[in-house]
Amino acid sequence: MSKAHNRIADDPVLAAKRDTDEYRAAREIARVEIALGRAVFTRRTALGMSQTELARRAQMTQPAVSRLEAGGGGVPTLSVLDRLGRALGVRFSVSVGADPDTAEETLGLIA
Repeated sequence: MSKAHNRIADDPVLAAKRDTDEYRAAREIARVEIALGRAVFTRRTALGMSQTELARRAQMTQPAVSRLEAGGGGVPTLSVLDRLGRALGVRFSVSVGADPDTAEETLGLIA
């Protein structure tokens, strides 16, 4: 581990920020975004579908699909999830209020 990383990790101001409800909420959202992106990527590649084809079928842009698969761009709306599910031939199953440590396990695709 680099010296710079140690200084950042040991910074008491940053440590205090990590111990806030706001930080924990943002981290939980990020976990859901990453889990969703992985699930979409896995299903899309299993189908042999390109990002461009998925975007066309889901009425999205290819860059939006790319951001989603990378775990960025925010949590999509229910409408977007519905279009993605139809394009991938799956239904999304999301548990609301799930333990954030198991977010990846509770976000499922049902074929």
